[in-house]
Amino acid sequence: MRKVYLDYAATSPVDEEVLNEMMKFFNIDFGNPSSLHLWGQKALIGLDSARIKFKELLNAKELKEIIFTSSATESNNFIIKGLVFVWLFKKRKKPHIISTTIEHESIEQTLEELKNLDLIELDLVSPNKDGFIDPKNIENYIKENTLLVSVIYVQNVIGTIQPIKEIAQRLKEINKERKEKGLNEIYFHTDAAQAGLTENLNIQELGVDFLTLSSHKIYGPKGAALVYKRADIEILPLLSGPGQEFGLRSSTENVPAIYGFAKAFEKFYPKRKENNSYLFELKNYFLNEIKKIYPKVQVNGALENSCPKILNLYFPDYLSQEILIKLDLEGIGVSISSACSVRASKPDKIILALGHSQERAQKSIRFSFGLKTTFEELSYVIETLKKIIS
Repeated sequence: MRKVYLDYAATSPVDEEVLNEMMKFFNIDFGNPSSLHLWGQKALIGLDSARIKFKELLNAKELKEIIFTSSATESNNFIIKGLVFVWLFKKRKKPHIISTTIEHESIEQTLEELKNLDLIELDLVSPNKDGFIDPKNIENYIKENTLLVSVIYVQNVIGTIQPIKEIAQRLKEINKERKEKGLNEIYFHTDAAQAGLTENLNIQELGVDFLTLSSHKIYGPKGAALVYKRADIEILPLLSGPGQEFGLRSSTENVPAIYGFAKAFEKFYPKRKENNSYLFELKNYFLNEIKKIYPKVQVNGALENSCPKILNLYFPDYLSQEILIKLDLEGIGVSISSACSVRASKPDKIILALGHSQERAQKSIRFSFGLKTTFEELSYVIETLKKIIS
């Protein structure tokens, strides 16, 4: 049976060149990078080279601003909880956090837990019907005790690209006013897990204080991610121990995965213009062909200012699970939600956050494309869909 994978927003395969580069750290230079002998020092060289590469490509100012973790979920927890715990220790009162209703579960549920424990005040900004967050709406929620604003860069279910640079610039201006009043600085974090293949991640141009990046979304291995943290911001570690990662993330570093992560980012991030161009062609072709066989189909979220690898479609006459199962039986992999929540079998919260009905959420499917996706594969998917919906 032919197999076509269209769930690249969930994860991507490890690039063969990246995999080959990683292998020596499994069985040749396999030492613990904290060890002082030859094996450890060779592993440390691999770890350091990865950190240097990320510093250069992200345009960070210092090496210690790059902190390796095991996943984007850990990174998001580390940033939010680390900031909150330092604030609580110093201020002895609850901080206020602003986020959105279209965040990844690792942001949404972390904030909800902290709120339920009565450790923070929380406000969530809703997007417009096209899936975009208006920076002015964020400003409306700012309080004297606002500590953090966290906004996803590329929405993982509908693909909308949020105005991160614009939000950062406005917060910079607000922070100048707050400083004159003796108020704390408001920090800005973006979850950029889906952005590595197609978007600008230059820290100085974006103006963010924290950024999350994931390996397995950009043809690197699972088990590696990072946090960019502005050097002068104090944060409490989630994991305490021997003090790896500048004392901020104790645990023996996963050198093979981190090295592979850096190699994947080095290979694919500089080609984001080419990546965008090819993925846009795939996305437009696929959407136009589906409209021919099923004119009722509708796009969830906007097509403009959206990531070209993600296309979320509403099929008014069909339950998404029904289509997903039939596609799977024909060797085609798609998704009905974020991979982190799909097993819950409930309407996707992102579709609901756009103001759509539960019925629409239950009849929507996410197709996500990769750099090895071909037009021939998409033609096969179209022909299969044609059989299903007829």
